[in-house]
Amino acid sequence: MIKRSFVIPAYNEENYLERTLLAVQQLTDQAEIIVIDDGSDDNTKIIAGQYADKLISFAENKGKGFALQAGWRAARGEVIICLDADLGESAREIELLIATLEREEADLVISVMKPGKRAGFGLVKRRVQAIIYRETGVKLASPLSGQRVFRRKWLPVLLEKDYKRFGVEAQMTLDLLRAGATCAEITTQMTHREMGKNMRGFLHRLKQWLEIERQLREVQHQ
Repeated sequence: MIKRSFVIPAYNEENYLERTLLAVQQLTDQAEIIVIDDGSDDNTKIIAGQYADKLISFAENKGKGFALQAGWRAARGEVIICLDADLGESAREIELLIATLEREEADLVISVMKPGKRAGFGLVKRRVQAIIYRETGVKLASPLSGQRVFRRKWLPVLLEKDYKRFGVEAQMTLDLLRAGATCAEITTQMTHREMGKNMRGFLHRLKQWLEIERQLREVQHQ
């Protein structure tokens, strides 16, 4: 019997993925690990193949939203657990979210992660916070967090739309709240790679912003 499905999209994550998967393995009683190799050109696929119960591999990069939806379709668990591939040992903190969900305190539980020294200025996050509040009346601290858990019954809501890249967390949160799901946020000690306040970091966040806006526009017209 599969109780939990860990869904982990990964693109060129050879430096972090093994540690993340080793941490997740400690939590896999009655569970499965699904890794989606999103067209990586490093050793991500090889590493994933050593630990994953299911490995989905794309020949080219499809985007995080597409990868997540592929993992959700393959998942058999009652509890769906989404994790970024670069969490390393801190991935085990997902237990806090799972416990909250299994106590039936919310339909969707999201990790609130403390920003590191290399974190950005939060412009994209504030934009998404404002959109979600405007559309649903719900105030969230971390609407862009990729660390989140929900029950299988909400999969039909998430599989009927066309999710693509950076907009997936913002849009899935909107879609679930609009469908009547309740949401809780839990503070954790999870850490992952941050892009920093340099030009590379700014360009990454600009791309994130543009793709979130595009995702929201496209899904609203579907």
